[in-house]
Amino acid sequence: MNLLFLFKSAKTELKIVLATLAVITLMPLIAVVMIANTGVAAVSAALAFVDPVTHMVSVQDPSGNVIAQIEATTTWPARGNVTTEFGDPTPYQAHHTGTDIALAAGDPITPFMAGTIITVDNNPDNKTGYGKYVVIGHGNGITSLYGHMEETSATIGQQVKPGDVIGYEGATGHAIGAHLHFEVRVYDIPINPRVFLIGNPVK
Repeated sequence: MNLLFLFKSAKTELKIVLATLAVITLMPLIAVVMIANTGVAAVSAALAFVDPVTHMVSVQDPSGNVIAQIEATTTWPARGNVTTEFGDPTPYQAHHTGTDIALAAGDPITPFMAGTIITVDNNPDNKTGYGKYVVIGHGNGITSLYGHMEETSATIGQQVKPGDVIGYEGATGHAIGAHLHFEVRVYDIPINPRVFLIGNPVK
């Protein structure tokens, strides 16, 4: 009787020890996920922030020096409804790296600010998930990406400005319906595009 009781007690204690070990083992993974999600937002805010009164965007380098002051723009890259904001969870990203704008397939896409085309990918099945996309360099460590295009109309090295058409919206890559994935990066770190933009992209 005592032996049976000791065996059951030892078995219970072993379960508790194993459960505790499992929690301790998983804690670093849980911490990494939490830091990754909150860390991106914190780093983003440190690299670019906007004065809500003057609408001037301060851009900083990774060491914290302000390298540029840029006036926020009202030129959105497309007109439509924002369906996913920066930082929202999606089926493809735990922390959405851009702003999704739903619009009709074939609608034109324009740069949100002047720059130089640095990437044009016309492979709808590339491994990025962006489908057909264009990347523009704007100087001061700022780049912007326009994804899920049906067709691009830009060439590498081309100088572009707001109003120029760089492609047409579609649903290539990892997309549920036609929309533009609009991403802004500073030193290759995703920044909330709304830092650089005023208002909403409504039609």
